[in-house]
Amino acid sequence: MNASRPLYWLAGASAVLACVGCPGGGTGAGAPRNQPAFQEVTVQAGLDFSHDTGAYGGKLYPERMGSGAAFFDADGDGQLDIFLVNGAPLPGHPRPAAGKPSRLYLNQGHGTFRDATAGSGLEQVGYGMGVAVGDVDNDGDEDLYVTRVGQNSLYINAGTGKFSDGTTRAGVAAGNFSSSAAFMDYDGDGLLDLYVCRYVPWTGLQDELECRDQHGQREYCTAHGYDALEHRLYRNLGNLQFRDATREAGIAGHKGRGLAVVCGDYDQDGDTDILVANDETPNFLWQNTGKGRFLEVAGVVNFAYKIGNLPSAGMGLDLADVDGNGSADVIESDFQGTRKTLYVNEGQGFFTPDGDGKGLLDMPLHRLGFGIGFLDYDRDGWQDIFITNGHVNESEDPSHPGGPLAQTSQLFRNNGDGFYTDASEQLGSYATTYRVGRGAAFGDFDNDGDTDILIANNGQAPALLKNQSVPRNHWLGIRCIGRQSNRSGLHVVATVEAGGKKYVDETRANFSYLSAGDPRVVFGLGRTRRVEKLTLRWPSGTVQEFADPGMDRYWTVVEGENRLQ
Repeated sequence: MNASRPLYWLAGASAVLACVGCPGGGTGAGAPRNQPAFQEVTVQAGLDFSHDTGAYGGKLYPERMGSGAAFFDADGDGQLDIFLVNGAPLPGHPRPAAGKPSRLYLNQGHGTFRDATAGSGLEQVGYGMGVAVGDVDNDGDEDLYVTRVGQNSLYINAGTGKFSDGTTRAGVAAGNFSSSAAFMDYDGDGLLDLYVCRYVPWTGLQDELECRDQHGQREYCTAHGYDALEHRLYRNLGNLQFRDATREAGIAGHKGRGLAVVCGDYDQDGDTDILVANDETPNFLWQNTGKGRFLEVAGVVNFAYKIGNLPSAGMGLDLADVDGNGSADVIESDFQGTRKTLYVNEGQGFFTPDGDGKGLLDMPLHRLGFGIGFLDYDRDGWQDIFITNGHVNESEDPSHPGGPLAQTSQLFRNNGDGFYTDASEQLGSYATTYRVGRGAAFGDFDNDGDTDILIANNGQAPALLKNQSVPRNHWLGIRCIGRQSNRSGLHVVATVEAGGKKYVDETRANFSYLSAGDPRVVFGLGRTRRVEKLTLRWPSGTVQEFADPGMDRYWTVVEGENRLQ
């Protein structure tokens, strides 16, 4: 594919005008042409994990769906650690075994990680799917919520990378077949609440359907054969106790085959909304009323369906301002043969799927996308897109060079002029590596100011992609610590004014597919030499402004303290 050919037009004349004078300006600043931006460092980093699908030939539905991964600081040393979710032998396995746990790897610095699973409290074995990260008890360390086929688990961090199981006390097991989950404070009390996507009613062999391909061979069934489920919303009451608020908050009565969730203030009214990608059922957009309740408005704001008024096979989600208008746009991955939908936020909380000529016009269709996320990989001030791909149906293309399921990942560069172009060659050797991609987590594990990528592959080893872009472009990173707001500093709206432009982003940790990432926000600033002002709007309503913050470093901001640390 010609990497210089525009793949899709992001915005019309307004977006093009907004780009005049923008840092980066589509000049391609970043790594030299002879050096790709990313290098796979999985083996060098010490990630000796391999995902267990639990498959034994029975073609059971869950085995093709997992799993996820997380970047988070488990031990409080200021470096991002890694958590990789594992599966387990499925019911009916002819040689059932106890299985192996998910794995915790602690960042040792200098690009290496140490397996610290043993003795961590995370040794529980189960058929894991996804992971969410957040400080649920506001004690200054990040806790884990692991979703499963069966009972989910909440692990409380003691602050040193040691965890205890708080599921029973918290009452957040959910049950059945959960997928992605996200922490957010929907009621503004400073405590992180929990949204859990549930997929289909599958708990064992009694729920399995039998499907066959055109040759009469046993094959995986499609989602259409399974009912959709109600999702779950848990309100944090404090003292490590939650209440099932699904009904009282207005979530009950709505069913969808949920696979991805991302939270953010899409309508800019000061509270946190919830966006959900459903598989072959209409998407959900839970608009926060500010009174502890939600309205499902996906159909009203044009988020329920992709272009053509068809439901997506929604796999992954993320949100960011891609066109510089200050409103959060949404990217959704989808099935092979369909476009990955960009929902362009036209302001006042109304979306245009595929941008009505401004969206995904020509992205390659021969890949099935799962983990997806926005990142400014070259720090030019514009949000790029990464997608990891992998099929779910073995008979789809048995002659494929990577095997019937394996596919390559993709990177699309936002040129800042209204167009994205295929920049997958910037993934280095991973651009031609075939894997069964699922979850994708994003974070700066080496604290050098650019975003690295962690990929969870189904039935295979993960991939850690180190961003090695040459640092010609400037940047500003922000870590938020809440006081009145949640301690994790999630869903703080940050605005940077530099070079006559405004850049807007919102801190978030739980997005993509089954995965969680770095809660810090990093602004790429291109060749701009000075930031005039940094403004933070906290979920509590507190607003902080800082004049002339230094660049090319991370700052820590504590809510209510008028200094940068």
